[in-house]
Amino acid sequence: MKTKLIALAALTAAAYPALVSDVAQGASFEAPTDLAEQLLGEQKAKLADLAPAVKRVKTVKARVLTVCEYGSANDLVEISEDLVKQAEKDGLIDTDKGAVAYAAGLEQNQPKPKAKT
Repeated sequence: MKTKLIALAALTAAAYPALVSDVAQGASFEAPTDLAEQLLGEQKAKLADLAPAVKRVKTVKARVLTVCEYGSANDLVEISEDLVKQAEKDGLIDTDKGAVAYAAGLEQNQPKPKAKT
């Protein structure tokens, strides 16, 4: 198994025989797991992709109309855009600006005061 890395220093195949060729500083390359661990430990390379990109989900503010998977009646929630149409069709939420404003003004949707320490 190989690990994708980015060189933090120039690496030569002479110094690291497991490398297929020399690697320039800043270049990405693949290395066998044991060499990757060595280079990471020596801080001569870093992982190429630390975490996969997170797809941002667009959300819509809505007032919950009845107890359901989105909350209790009159809760103010944010629901992913792809679920809104069906939830409105099912009578579970209302995304009308007036309905959202009404729910936003209710005590149950106000931020809770922080406890004093």
